[in-house]
Amino acid sequence: MSNISPWKKDFPIFVPQAHPYLCYLDTAATCLTPKHVAEAMFHYQCYSHANSHKGMYQLSTSATEKVEQARQKVAGFIGAQKEQSIVFNAGATEGINLVAYSFVEPLMIKALSKGECCNIVISAAEHHANLLPWQRLAQQYQVELRIAPLSLDGTIDLARLSVLLDEQTCILAFTHCSNVIGKINEAEKICRLARNKNIPTLIDGAQAVLRGDINVQAIGCDFYVFSAHKIYGPTGCGVLYAKSHLLEQMRPYQLGGGMVNTVDFQQSEYLYGPLKFECGSHNVAGIVGLVEAIDYMNDLSIKDINLYIDDLALYMHKSLGELSFYRPVIDEKLTLKNDEMASLVSFQCEDLQCQDVASLLDSENIALRAGQHCAQPLHKVLRMKATLRVSLGLYNGYADIDKLIAGLIHCHQVMAMESLA
Repeated sequence: MSNISPWKKDFPIFVPQAHPYLCYLDTAATCLTPKHVAEAMFHYQCYSHANSHKGMYQLSTSATEKVEQARQKVAGFIGAQKEQSIVFNAGATEGINLVAYSFVEPLMIKALSKGECCNIVISAAEHHANLLPWQRLAQQYQVELRIAPLSLDGTIDLARLSVLLDEQTCILAFTHCSNVIGKINEAEKICRLARNKNIPTLIDGAQAVLRGDINVQAIGCDFYVFSAHKIYGPTGCGVLYAKSHLLEQMRPYQLGGGMVNTVDFQQSEYLYGPLKFECGSHNVAGIVGLVEAIDYMNDLSIKDINLYIDDLALYMHKSLGELSFYRPVIDEKLTLKNDEMASLVSFQCEDLQCQDVASLLDSENIALRAGQHCAQPLHKVLRMKATLRVSLGLYNGYADIDKLIAGLIHCHQVMAMESLA
């Protein structure tokens, strides 16, 4: 395996005029942008920009075609049966909020008006984006928010989850892959558990989507969300997949232009399908970038990317495991086999403050995450105040891991000397 990624040259941030010595290990937060994506967005913005779905002139109709063709592209990318199941938004966070207030809240209001009880179920591993909307709904309507615990290997405990699900559960919302632990949950089995009890499911796919092998039909979920910047696309653009019959049941989350058939001062009739949830002006430049990112990954071969990342992840875990002061959040001996090693890992360095380590590493051009990663409750479950997180992208190579290891050893030596002074 080469020390340098064969695709690193596609990312302008590493050129000599920018950051030639950058060791970027925070892909879980956001992927760096390949020039193909930036150029596609630049070309659209400079030569094709117009408001979609509103004008009758050529530029506008061309923008409309780009958005609607993008639905087809995204549907194919995640295995959706219909492109009309794809709603564009600002990101995974907005998609979760849309489902919370357009789908779940009306269900709760209806049930509570009949004197029935309600509950919402999430897992202990959720990012704040898949916790806070449900927490607020639970508080507002005084219903129970149930937390599914994790198994020793860091995945959702299916047996204990099943006990929490009942006929009064309005939604089961869970992460496909934790942004702290990095393990893939058994989404298909989890959705089957819920489906057997007629419970709708929402999956936060922000971390899992980077592998590019998502099939929402096979998984059997009702909703799936992800953000473009998690797959080498732009920020400010995201996707909500929803089964089309559920979209028709849902009320609009935000109101404005471009989402209505007819309007008068007293009454309005909304459009059918995803446009009902896409009021205002589409982020066409972002959508163009999302499509280019999908094409970029497909052109490189998602299979080849994953083989490369899996090998790099194995090298990362092996190298970190040789450090005497390395303390991962989950015992890696519980990983079933080597090729299941996660491409992100959170850990502590014994006797060292995470923020101090991250600051020292930054001085050596090593960028990684330190803190609670928008998952404070999970850190409490893990009994850790903060962790360091390393996450890999297709621009990383063995040399990045070697630089990280050398940096961590240096940090440990420096801080040990300071403690003795």
